Amino acid sequence: MEQQHDTGNNKIWKTLFKAGAVAPLIALAVYVLEVIGVIMVGDPYPTSSLEWFTLFEENRLLGLLALNVFDVVSISLLGVMYLALYMALKRQDASRMLIAVFFALLGVTVFVASRADMGSTMLKLSDEYAAATTQVQKDQLLAVGQALGAPIRATINTMGYFFVAAASLIISTVILRSRTFNKAAAYLGILGFIIALVARLGLIIDSSLDEMLLPIHGLVWLIWWVLISRGLFQLARES
Repeated sequence: MEQQHDTGNNKIWKTLFKAGAVAPLIALAVYVLEVIGVIMVGDPYPTSSLEWFTLFEENRLLGLLALNVFDVVSISLLGVMYLALYMALKRQDASRMLIAVFFALLGVTVFVASRADMGSTMLKLSDEYAAATTQVQKDQLLAVGQALGAPIRATINTMGYFFVAAASLIISTVILRSRTFNKAAAYLGILGFIIALVARLGLIIDSSLDEMLLPIHGLVWLIWWVLISRGLFQLARES
């Protein structure tokens, strides 16, 4: 009876459950491609605008992967996952799920807008730098590019991603009362938010803390995506 209570036993949401289950798997594939891109760039990782402009001039696709621009695709798809989670868990706690969806969609919007703008701006500056004919023009473009240094860092440093983490925390507390999803998903969702919060504070206190927590945070969310995908596939079959 509990599983029927979670799903609403409504066949009309089967397509949404399937889409929500596939979305995090595609996001996972995009993330792996970006990791491969970072590995191909090698060490040292670009930090200055000149290094980024040089990378874009040598290999534009590799530069976009290293810059995590394709997170625009993965985070957008996660919006579908959160909508599916709302329909799956709204009968468990409609109020908390509505709040979670609000933060999730807010986070997706903020993240996608800022990341897409950053990527297109860096590409444009890179092209203008390559076409510049005077040192004054080049210095000006380098200064503008350096001003984008903060958003060039990993995705956890964006406020949009923090909103998404908050949504995941709320959903994870609802999952604790559900028999449809693995309880590990609930605990990982809570852990992921705590790490994201500490990492965000680390940007203010000590940036090295954020850098240390980033791979841990990424791994936690990847596992969470897989567990959520598994649960939504199960709901689709039951529908």
